[in-house]
Amino acid sequence: MNDLPLLRDIHLPDPIGLFPLGYGSLLLMGLFAVFVLSLPYLRYTYLKSKKKYALDLLQLITDKKMKSVCQISELLRRICKIKHKKAVALYGMPWADFLSKTTSQKLSPSQMQILINAPYAPSESQISDNDFDSIKTFAKHWVETNL
Repeated sequence: MNDLPLLRDIHLPDPIGLFPLGYGSLLLMGLFAVFVLSLPYLRYTYLKSKKKYALDLLQLITDKKMKSVCQISELLRRICKIKHKKAVALYGMPWADFLSKTTSQKLSPSQMQILINAPYAPSESQISDNDFDSIKTFAKHWVETNL
């Protein structure tokens, strides 16, 4: 008896192609594409958040005393850890020169002396309103330029 014609419906399946993929792999590829496309935005917001945080800290410094000038200098050093790692170790006149060279706005010699001598002066000693405001304005400009 010849049963071969009855087996005509049984054959090898078609070869499996690359597409259509399963739903899970399509979802993973979509999530990966969204992540890659959002990286520039995430980086921008991360860098902007550092600047905003530093400017907010600078606004909180309001006392017109040497302690506040030390806080401003400390904030600028913390920012230097991010961008200018070698400048963190500077102190005295090289520190004030570095700050003046890394921005377009310059400090006057009297303001440089206040910035240099602030760590060694009594923390409660007062400074003039004009000098404090100009140092704070300089620090704000420096933060905006270097972050």
